[in-house]
Amino acid sequence: MGFINDIQDSANTLIKWKDAVYLIDLPFVVAYVFCFRKNLLRKNTRRDNTIYLVIFLMSIALFQVQAKDIDRTLHNYERKNIAKDMGVIYFHGYDILDFTRNKLQTSLSMNDSETKIIVDFLKDKPKQDETYNLYTDKKNLLVIQVEALQEFVIDFEINGEEVTPFLNHLKSENLYFSQIYHQVAGGNTADAEFLLNVGLHPTPTGSVNYLYPTNRWLALSGLLNDRGYTSLAFHGYEASFWNRQAVYKNLGFHQFVSKEDFDIDEILGWSISDKSFFRQSIDTSLGHQPFYSLLITLSSHHPYDAFSKFPMNVTPFEDTQVGNYLKSVNYADQAIAGLFKRLEDEGVLKDTIVVIFGDHSGLYLDQKVDVLKLLSLGDHPVEWAKIQKVPLIIFLPDNALQGEIGKVGGQIDILPTIVDIMGLDHPFMLGNSLLREQGNYAVKRDGSIYFEDYYFDNGRGMLFNIETLEEVIITEDLTNQIEKYKRDLIVSDIIIRKNLFNDDAFLDIIDLQ
Repeated sequence: MGFINDIQDSANTLIKWKDAVYLIDLPFVVAYVFCFRKNLLRKNTRRDNTIYLVIFLMSIALFQVQAKDIDRTLHNYERKNIAKDMGVIYFHGYDILDFTRNKLQTSLSMNDSETKIIVDFLKDKPKQDETYNLYTDKKNLLVIQVEALQEFVIDFEINGEEVTPFLNHLKSENLYFSQIYHQVAGGNTADAEFLLNVGLHPTPTGSVNYLYPTNRWLALSGLLNDRGYTSLAFHGYEASFWNRQAVYKNLGFHQFVSKEDFDIDEILGWSISDKSFFRQSIDTSLGHQPFYSLLITLSSHHPYDAFSKFPMNVTPFEDTQVGNYLKSVNYADQAIAGLFKRLEDEGVLKDTIVVIFGDHSGLYLDQKVDVLKLLSLGDHPVEWAKIQKVPLIIFLPDNALQGEIGKVGGQIDILPTIVDIMGLDHPFMLGNSLLREQGNYAVKRDGSIYFEDYYFDNGRGMLFNIETLEEVIITEDLTNQIEKYKRDLIVSDIIIRKNLFNDDAFLDIIDLQ
């Protein structure tokens, strides 16, 4: 119940009147029991059981008729398709079966088919013999994962006012990646943390944090620990949320600072305000140099009601979720500006690499009409797909690298990029450094793909030119390219399900490639 109470405001905004259909049978059940209560008290077990069995078998037969034309390949990419196609009851049954199967498979070694998939993937992946390794000394690494920060707010103005003035300035003088798509699934923020720290895709359903909390990972924190860093994670909510307390320890973080450890001197939204959160997180980090500090913000969390009175003119979206979202992002921008000033005042900014990225979308389909109006976009499915980007800004001391990079990528590419910049040694990464030519694509958990000038909508099985929005004929070469990109999801699932970073056979395969 505590968990439900915590997210009640966010959940309430997602409940619609149409959801009442799930309760439509209750009055009939109550009426039946009331009218026929005497008959229900009589026992005729054999007859009743026969009737129930016939009804059950008929429902299965009807279900098979309904299900025969469904494209079940989509179920492998995103589990909500199962509920949509087959119904909620089937979904829960499938989920129980899949959970049991996964637990059994975790204890098994790779089979021949899985081994071939892994080997073929490694053979096809371009080799990167050297890293940029921009610094000879140990620079601090500060990663700021900003709650619900979408890319469209960067350089966006409303009524003549910039929504993110500080981030606009920061990206103009540093590395800015403008074509990064979020790749989270049901785990949302927790999935983004996993993509960053481990560099694998989230699971098709649920969250890795709950399903595989004890797996062995080759995590960013572990790589930096081996170099003498102190790894710290900060989040202003309860330590048990998303099972972070257990997972962070397993990832190699030396300390996890959560709600219980902060002085909650200012509340905004779910918990401690971002400004206070940043101030106290930096206080702790400065005592552990060189540090890797992961700061996960919280103030700009859905549904943004806490910002309804925030002083920013968002007309004509005042008192709407879209308007409140813009205000929440403006506040987050102010908080980040204060953090940079603090680092500069402390004299440590010159010794700190700062990575800033958004974790997932901030506005969902229930806000589509207002979002498209805000951005002056048409109601084409590709328009909505195009704005599922998150900003990625990397501040490098001494301006070692600058400029905007328009290469297509995803959150899975952040880890390889950090490894490249810091000259770390990582034997296996699913993603690609955004500083290199290889890659140039992003695979979503539902199997949809952004690559080059294309967007492949896996749900529709259609390919579009992402600029003109026109449908593109899928040639054999494009089919092969799409299937090759989808293989990333399969490889990731095998590694997670089989706990392969704890498997000597897998590590031997990596060494041989």
